[in-house]
Amino acid sequence: MAGVRCAFDILFKLLDRFDDANDRMVFFADEGGSWMVGIDWKHLLPAWFSVLSVTADPAEYARRFETFVDRYCNYQRAELLAEARHVATPSQRKEHAER
Repeated sequence: MAGVRCAFDILFKLLDRFDDANDRMVFFADEGGSWMVGIDWKHLLPAWFSVLSVTADPAEYARRFETFVDRYCNYQRAELLAEARHVATPSQRKEHAER
């Protein structure tokens, strides 16, 4: 699972570059950003939550969820939070509830 988590982290860092390095990337549109990639977060994130839940301690699980959803898909927060809680361990659920 650690290898799968590493692969997710690499992909997410690439998305970050779209948003953070606009002056060093070429776009053929008025405005560039990770939104142009067209990711279906409802299908991707449950897989990431499953991997993250078995590879992260409770504090990291909650922090990574919050950071990621705030940056990329805050408009789906409630839906994704339900999914993240579904696959979380009991201690991860408790940590997230306390935030």
